[in-house]
Amino acid sequence: MDPRVFQFEVSPDGQARPGFGIIAAYVPAEMGWPAIVALACDPYHDPGRPIKDMAPAAIQFVLAGIREPAETLSWTVIDAVGRFTLAVPKWSDSGALPEVTYQRFPTGLGVEAFLKETGAAGEVALEMLSAASETPSLEEETPSMQEFLEAVEAHSNLPVPNTLFHMVEDAVSKGDIKKVAAIIQSDPVISLSLINYANAARFIGADKTASVRQAVVRLGMVFVQRVVFVAAMMMRYQKGRCPEFNYSAYWMNALATGAAMRALLPDYGIPEAMADDAHAIGLVSCIGWLAVAETYPALMTKYLQRCRGKDPLPKIRLQNEIFPCPIRLVSERYLQRFSFPDVVHSTVAGKNEGHHNLGECLARATRVAQSLAPLNCLAVLPMTQVPPACREEWDHWQTLLKSVKR
Repeated sequence: MDPRVFQFEVSPDGQARPGFGIIAAYVPAEMGWPAIVALACDPYHDPGRPIKDMAPAAIQFVLAGIREPAETLSWTVIDAVGRFTLAVPKWSDSGALPEVTYQRFPTGLGVEAFLKETGAAGEVALEMLSAASETPSLEEETPSMQEFLEAVEAHSNLPVPNTLFHMVEDAVSKGDIKKVAAIIQSDPVISLSLINYANAARFIGADKTASVRQAVVRLGMVFVQRVVFVAAMMMRYQKGRCPEFNYSAYWMNALATGAAMRALLPDYGIPEAMADDAHAIGLVSCIGWLAVAETYPALMTKYLQRCRGKDPLPKIRLQNEIFPCPIRLVSERYLQRFSFPDVVHSTVAGKNEGHHNLGECLARATRVAQSLAPLNCLAVLPMTQVPPACREEWDHWQTLLKSVKR
């Protein structure tokens, strides 16, 4: 059975039924890790009761939905302050709710203790819970949400790249490599960055080049266009309208996410032919945060001040309280203004029909980026250990970062 998210409620009389209040993520056993179910209260529909009070009914409800032998499952409850506890149900022959006892994980009550015992399955479960918590259930197009998105889209301060990007975009659309190279040569920062990247280890066997045109040929025009997009935006938005928002950290995180996406492709069976699109997904996956910081600085300031020092689950609650819609929907609306492929739009928006592996890759890349270049507004758990391939890919971007920051 595939991984699955459950959303349901437990009534005061202890009966679980479809509704909202509890979210549960089921991940089947894989690669030596156990099948797990993680349970938590839904921050968007807070039931007003501790998760442990509802765990027996919740466990019975989920077990009926996955139809897997109870003894093969590992159950974890996550309380409102982010403590992870192993739940051990004891079943009776009468079919009544199980008796549940709780145990600490061997190394503690935190997320790292949980991940140490559950590994890749635990990572997937946490990402599924976060994604479910960010979605306002069945009411995605409420008037307040629609007005918010339209206001962001129409605002005069909506971030846009400079003329250089539009010139490159036009030349790429015509397939004119010579013109693309000529335009980029006018910008020494981008030129040097592309040359350094084209001389990276992935092109081992090829001679070193100092030519922008050869770099464009080696990297591909689509990839070069994405680099120019980010470089142009980085140069323009080192500061902005929201004093609390760390613009430099935003761009560092965007580049780190793009780098991680590109490095993680083999882990998710994504073909190399999709590398440019995967990289672009990482680069722009959180661009809604930048758009909101520029168009609603007071709202962003309120969130940043209240989320400082908080763990991911409390941050999700604050996002749901403060913003009229999930930030991913702002990202989706913003990206419609530019010529990114449909797969970029749909993956950023969380619509992964036909591309589930890209969504899973993005979830992991976001955690990797939070370790390499953290962005404090994100409700994301950083990776404990960054995969070597991700760190190597990240190193390729340091020339661009150092040059832009001067």
